[in-house]
Amino acid sequence: MAAYDVRQDKPYRRGLLLGLTIAEIMILLIFVLLMALASALASRDKRLAAVEDGTGSRLVEAVQRAYPRATTSDEFYKELVMALDARKAMEDMGAGDMSKTMVEDALLGRKARDAAAQAGAKDPGQFVERAVAKASAGKKGEWPPFFSLSEAGGYYFESGQATLRPDFVKKLGDTIIPLLKEYIDDYGVDVVEVIGHTDEVPMSGQSNLDALLIPASQNKVSIESLHSTDNAGLAMARATAVVRILRADARLAGVTILPLSGAQLIVPVDKAADGRSTKSDQSRRRIEMRLRRSTDQVVQGAGT
Repeated sequence: MAAYDVRQDKPYRRGLLLGLTIAEIMILLIFVLLMALASALASRDKRLAAVEDGTGSRLVEAVQRAYPRATTSDEFYKELVMALDARKAMEDMGAGDMSKTMVEDALLGRKARDAAAQAGAKDPGQFVERAVAKASAGKKGEWPPFFSLSEAGGYYFESGQATLRPDFVKKLGDTIIPLLKEYIDDYGVDVVEVIGHTDEVPMSGQSNLDALLIPASQNKVSIESLHSTDNAGLAMARATAVVRILRADARLAGVTILPLSGAQLIVPVDKAADGRSTKSDQSRRRIEMRLRRSTDQVVQGAGT
């Protein structure tokens, strides 16, 4: 006579889930929750230990010493992230490759410095930048190149404002304006469009751009006094801040310099934003400069 199989009993079958009883599943869930709680507590203990033994304070002091010009927590964070990214890039290269690359770069840097000295240039870095840009500019009569000055490239504004960092102003005077002057002469253009771009991080507050944007562009009020509540306004205010620097430089006398806003609508390079990215993006927070001929020049050229 065959033995009775308890698994054929319907109440038994209703008490099973994936081969386990409800009681066994509950015990398993409780175990998983306890493991997750233990991990969270361990992480919290590590953070508390870092505060108590002074590790956190030493880290903050080190970052402040390395980047004395940073004044806010957001600025310190940006500088720290950039430093960590640079270190990771070096580590990814490998010790052998990194050493070889550093030696090659040092030799190349020495050659560039010697070439700059022979040409009578005071700043080797500026000499190299101008040489590279000129070599890739193409022939006169082609479309002139455009400039993209992004946070990722070291061109910073104060967070959420139109105020240029001192390094940004210095780069404009030492490198960008001389290149603009060369391109203006080489390509026969007389208009520089300065276009502000932002990422899609939402903004808030109270705007005064309707009242102060034009006076700011005419240098009648300070850039620091401008406040915007949206990315379109912030991009325009930042473009205006750069325009003021360019218009004040005698090397660009006679050139029409116009501020424009691309807001958060354009992703580099020349792609329309889809509205799905609300994260901070340094590559999208940028100033672009495009060179062209004025409308009168174009009309006259078409009639000849």
